[in-house]
Amino acid sequence: MQRSYVIGLEGGGTKTRVMLTDLQGRVLSYQEAGSAHPNKDPHAKQHIQEAVLGAIKEANVERDQAQYLVAGLPGYEQRQDLKWANPLTEIPGLSCPRLIVNDSEVGHAGAFLFEPGIMAISGTGSNVMGRTGDERILFNGSFGHYARTAARFLSYDAVYQILAGQIKHEDQPLIKKVMQFWNVKTSHEFRERASQQFIENRMERDRQFGLMAPLFTEAALENVPLAKKVCDEAVHSLEIGIRLLGGSFEAEIVKVCYIGSVIRSTYIRQHLTEKLQKNANKKYQVVEPSLSPVAGAIVMALKQCEIKIENKLLIHLLQHPQSRIN
Repeated sequence: MQRSYVIGLEGGGTKTRVMLTDLQGRVLSYQEAGSAHPNKDPHAKQHIQEAVLGAIKEANVERDQAQYLVAGLPGYEQRQDLKWANPLTEIPGLSCPRLIVNDSEVGHAGAFLFEPGIMAISGTGSNVMGRTGDERILFNGSFGHYARTAARFLSYDAVYQILAGQIKHEDQPLIKKVMQFWNVKTSHEFRERASQQFIENRMERDRQFGLMAPLFTEAALENVPLAKKVCDEAVHSLEIGIRLLGGSFEAEIVKVCYIGSVIRSTYIRQHLTEKLQKNANKKYQVVEPSLSPVAGAIVMALKQCEIKIENKLLIHLLQHPQSRIN
């Protein structure tokens, strides 16, 4: 059956996520594939094609019925990046118009539905992005700031603290879990593994360190000193990034939302929110994201087709679990 549709793609994190909807926001299909980050995965183009073509097949639609494709890609920052970004999103037989933006922009569109606000991301990656009332797009990187709060950084920092002996007696059960994670039994074995950087391949090493992060966010809830230390440093860095952007907003109250496994973990979410409530340059109102980043790419695509993003459309879109952030 011939059916007009739009395609939303979000390539942040370790996965490429693709959603297809009709022009009323009804989800026709959803697919995932590997990373879309060309600097971290040599198969980024293959993963994008796999996810897009898989979604088209699942939806049982024709490629020439696509009305628009919006792709949020990690690493895309300015128009000159189109030299490498355009080839990534070239799909055989798909001739619809395309818009390529940073993956944070589709996240922000989903979170705030084009309204002003600050989105703090901390999960596989880390970024703080704001859209002001006069529609300026700002990043904490615009100020030369980077919040080292991605999951892998929590784990790296904790491991360095262990190796440097910056630990307390109360940390021992957590250290035992870290050693079990790396399948070593003694501190000597752990140090030997660390001196060889655990895993030779950098991408796989980063992935494993990212998988270890829940050990620390969960232990922080139990007041384990080492875990609290690395999590508190992450909270401080995120607070600085948010406040840096907040100073560029005219409004007295600035909405903020959190996206990513680290920042949405109970300990970091609670402590960051408490920090933001304290008086400084602005008042911050923490809100839940309206839509997931991939659904954000969808509403951007529909907007490019001059379709109003109204409640009925959002109700259709939110019927799919991947349109929501848990």
